[in-house]
Amino acid sequence: MKLMLEKMIRQFSSLKLAVFVITALGIVSAIGTIYEAKYDAQYAQKVVYQSIYMKSVLALLCINLIFVMVDRWPWKKHHTGFILAHIGIIVTLIGALITEKLGVDGSMVFPIGQANRFVTVSEQEINVFSSFANGKPTRVFSSPVDFFKKPPNEQKPFLIQLGAEQMKVTKYFHYALGKEEFVAGNKLNAGPALRIQLQNQFINMTQWLYKAPGKAQEIITLGPAKIVIHDCDFKYSEGNVMSLRPIANHKLSYDVYLGRTKKKIKSGTIAAGDSFDTGWMGITMRLLKYIPNAERRISFAERQKPNPRTRSALLVEYNGQKQWVGLNSVIKFFDNDKVNYFSYGNRRIDIGFEMQLKNFNVGRYQGTNRAMSYESVVEVPELGQVVISMNNPLKHNDLTFYQASFEQDERGQPVSSVLSVNKDPGRAIKYIGSFLIVLGSIVLFYDRRMKILDLLKKGA
Repeated sequence: MKLMLEKMIRQFSSLKLAVFVITALGIVSAIGTIYEAKYDAQYAQKVVYQSIYMKSVLALLCINLIFVMVDRWPWKKHHTGFILAHIGIIVTLIGALITEKLGVDGSMVFPIGQANRFVTVSEQEINVFSSFANGKPTRVFSSPVDFFKKPPNEQKPFLIQLGAEQMKVTKYFHYALGKEEFVAGNKLNAGPALRIQLQNQFINMTQWLYKAPGKAQEIITLGPAKIVIHDCDFKYSEGNVMSLRPIANHKLSYDVYLGRTKKKIKSGTIAAGDSFDTGWMGITMRLLKYIPNAERRISFAERQKPNPRTRSALLVEYNGQKQWVGLNSVIKFFDNDKVNYFSYGNRRIDIGFEMQLKNFNVGRYQGTNRAMSYESVVEVPELGQVVISMNNPLKHNDLTFYQASFEQDERGQPVSSVLSVNKDPGRAIKYIGSFLIVLGSIVLFYDRRMKILDLLKKGA
């Protein structure tokens, strides 16, 4: 038994194993870097850094470090730096594991003047809500999901049991490009859809506009102007606004308002194929297509690599109906007595208190529109108004809030702030581990220096 134990200690503390572990760690890290450059950070995390290969190499590293220390037993004074450095590496890895399992790394978005209490993280979840007889939607299903390594298919779908009925997720695309189209549909579940063209000597843009069923109006912002589709009386307040209202005979009535005078300057009716001068900088509005009762349909095509327009997508089936849903989107399934809302998105974590964005300030480089600095003025319970800037994060309730970026409108004016939110319960442990590594290295260097000095003295 003693011989077996000694043999095991020699094997797990051997230099060959240490070289193998370091080489394997370097290879796996290099592969992760290549994947991150080719795809994105999330892909590299899933395939490499959170894989069984990386975890096995790190576990083998810890085993090697432990057995190397055991092999030196009983420890002498000159082993101090060696032991401290090895313990420091193990402690740092334990801290990293705690951070991975219990930490929070996400973001919060605040439109100016609004509040938020939820952090959006990279993990994904599915929620299903049911609304009975025009009542308030009730959550009937909720589950975290990760379809990256085991995507659902027709043979093995992801099943959602809703009483006697089932929803099925039958397809998953990690990188998908969405396509929007409108088709004539049922009057109860449809809204007006129109494809318009706005054109003058400087611009030429074409876009679909759609008012979802049940909404009194839909406001679409196009540069400095707004287009409002409504089915009731419209009240103008300010800005360049075009109001469109469906009327009989596949036509729309329109009213155009000029922001400079705050008066109506145009009105009339328009059908598909017609056009009129808006009175805005010589812009002509042409109605290319009009569907009074349209259903919006989204489809997705798979892509092998990401681009700024790709996102993950699911194909969902319910009672013979099939619909695609992209990440952070909601789709509806209509039933005889209820409406089911299927939500697929990034998981949101309640931080336990509400923060309100009071103001957002942007500093620009002189003579340009490029942001030099930016900061959020937020209202926080117990703290009052606090400024969060690029070099001045906020720490509150074990969370750290960093100023990450901001969103702006077509005129370059900020409309919302983006904060990066971090909770790292393993941070103190990683600091201790790092301190032990540095301390051990210093002690090792000092001991070696003293040995060299002793040898020089003896030689003299």
